[in-house]
Amino acid sequence: MDLNNLLMEFSLFLKLKKQEGCKVASFLAHDNIPEELLDAAGVFPLRLMFGGNDELMNMSHDYLPPSTCAFTQSMIGLFSLKPSQYQFLDLIDYFIVSNHCVSDICGSEIITKYFNIPRLNFYLPYTKNQNSLKYFKLELIDFKEQIEKIIDKEIADEDLLKSIKKYNNFKLKLLELNSLNLIGSKKLQIIQTAMLYGPNSIEMISEFIEKNKQNQQKSKHIKNVILTGCSIFLNDNIIELIEDAGGNVVFFDTWIGNQYYSQTFDNETLNSISNPYDLLVERFKRNRLSDHSIPNFLEYKVTRIEEINRIYKEREDQDLGVINHIIKFCDHFSMHSTYFKEKLQKKGIQVLNLERDYSRANRGQLSTRIEAFLEMIN
Repeated sequence: MDLNNLLMEFSLFLKLKKQEGCKVASFLAHDNIPEELLDAAGVFPLRLMFGGNDELMNMSHDYLPPSTCAFTQSMIGLFSLKPSQYQFLDLIDYFIVSNHCVSDICGSEIITKYFNIPRLNFYLPYTKNQNSLKYFKLELIDFKEQIEKIIDKEIADEDLLKSIKKYNNFKLKLLELNSLNLIGSKKLQIIQTAMLYGPNSIEMISEFIEKNKQNQQKSKHIKNVILTGCSIFLNDNIIELIEDAGGNVVFFDTWIGNQYYSQTFDNETLNSISNPYDLLVERFKRNRLSDHSIPNFLEYKVTRIEEINRIYKEREDQDLGVINHIIKFCDHFSMHSTYFKEKLQKKGIQVLNLERDYSRANRGQLSTRIEAFLEMIN
């Protein structure tokens, strides 16, 4: 399905949700918003996960300087320009302002203020200790109370538990999809679509897995890589550049990828913790790979990539390369890129720090860099 058809079908889906009385709460894509609380209240969580282009980035410069994260620029430009295929943005009732990063805060506050969308607030601690976990639970309760004012009724614990289990099953299904040995662009298309629709897409994912589990692809001529850093969003062509250069992404170590769907509960945890808010706190506590709120997350990230490479090498007798995808002016990843590359290359894993924005003019330069990097991989 091409992007225009996907967005058209999604617009129809959201319109039907609205006709059923459902509210829509949107947020800039990252991995810590408690979607389950929204779902339990009958509010649809719309994750903004759309790549940009020169026009969208330029449209944001009336609100933020060009030295802002290109993804945030694009999202502001999207609300300012509102291309025809994105008319579903008019269906948004609330926008969640969170503190994933400085650009997230600034972009979300600008969207709520200048495009007249009521805001909800959800702030996260930047550390992992007993006090920060207590603070996180207080934020969950406060977020719950904000939502209850919207729907004018209390969110029952049993409804929240039901939503937690529903999203847990959704993520487990995405993990099953992730295990398929398919060309990266094909797998990413389903992952992106699924994360746009949420658990409503479980049947679609199941059908895709059943159809493709016997048709897995393998070629000695393709250079397989891990993509880490910033996500590949809808309407971004970077995966095509990687594949045109002879590469293939076998693992998406990003928000739209493993960082999201690896956050699951086993049955023992689900059955042993009866308070749904304690379950959400437990998930936050276990989330060691988030680039937002974990001391030494980079060390955990390096160790995780080493482990993925070790397993792959044992099976395929060759190393994976790593493309560290950095959206320009994303402080989370750009500040750590040199350290990250040095740590992995000392382990014999080749790394490309690929910093870029969404400008079409960069396509040729990016292709050249990717091709040169892939030639270095054994």
